[in-house]
Parts: sequence; structure tokens; C-alpha cells
Amino acid sequence: MKHLMKRPIFFLLSFFMLGSVLTGCIFIEEMDYGPHGRDGKAYFGIDYDTFEPYSYWDNNPSLPNTPWFGEMYRSSPGTYNFEYFINQDEYWYGTYTLRVNHGQPGQANNMPGLDGTDTYLLLICNRNGFYFEDWENCACTRTSTEDSQTIEMDHGDYKFSIEMKKTTVRERTPLGNNKLQ
Repeated sequence: MKHLMKRPIFFLLSFFMLGSVLTGCIFIEEMDYGPHGRDGKAYFGIDYDTFEPYSYWDNNPSLPNTPWFGEMYRSSPGTYNFEYFINQDEYWYGTYTLRVNHGQPGQANNMPGLDGTDTYLLLICNRNGFYFEDWENCACTRTSTEDSQTIEMDHGDYKFSIEMKKTTVRERTPLGNNKLQ
């Protein structure tokens, strides 16, 4: 009978030992994350306010040889050179950089990440250089003199930078053939 009393105590102790071991274990459940959101697209175009530029050139292959003023063209992100003449002798030249808004990472439970919003740059070929329609509310960094401008914009739909200088054909030889005639 003494032997039978030891057995329930053994089972009881074994049960408590097993319970304490199992409560000390952490079970990790692997989460499935959804796909990354798509990157936004970049769009670029040229326009003018009062006087149509005499000519325009840039090395962005997404822009047609004869672009329409005010029309936006889908472009690859990157840095491009440009020149636009305000008359036969004077012109602005420089670079513009187009950036995209990247898509967000995927979420738990296979939820896809949010897509990045599209970005836009409409280069206003003004006689006095580039301008943004609402400088006061512009979330940008801008430095300018009479013959030089640098603009950095990184805000939602506008994600670009422009560096440009005004010159003459006597001071600098133009780089490209005109896309406008």
C-alpha cells in the first residue's frame, strides 16, 4: 500500500513540473506581411507665363522633341540638364532633379503597403527664371539672385530640385539642339 501512495505523488509532481515548463515557453507565430506598396510616378512638363520661350532643350528622354506647353509627361526619376532661350542671345540653363514618393512597407496579415503618391514638376520658363505659383505657401528652400536660382521642394506631390543660371551665347556655348522651334 505504501507503494501505491508514492505513485500519485509522483504523477502530481510530474504534472506540476510539466505545467511550469510549458508556461515558461514562448510560442512565436510567424506573421505574413503583405507586398510593398508601389512607388509613385514622376511627371514633368514645361510652360510659360507671359512670353513663350524662344526655344527649349533638355536631355530627358521622356520629353518629346516638340512638347506641348502645360502638358505633363511621365518621366523617370533622375537629374536632367536643360536650357531655354528667352531671346536669340539670352538663356537660362541648369539641372532639374525628379524624385518619386516610395511605396510603404507591407503590413501584417498580408495587407499591402500604401502606394507612393505621384510627383509633378511644371518648369515655368519665365524670363526671370523659374517660379512657383504660391511661393508664400511653398514648402521649399529657395535661394536666388538676379541671374541664379536654386529651389529644393520635398512636399507631397512636389519632390524636385532645380539649379539654374542666366547667361548669354557669348558667355557660354549652349549644349543641345532645341526641342521647340
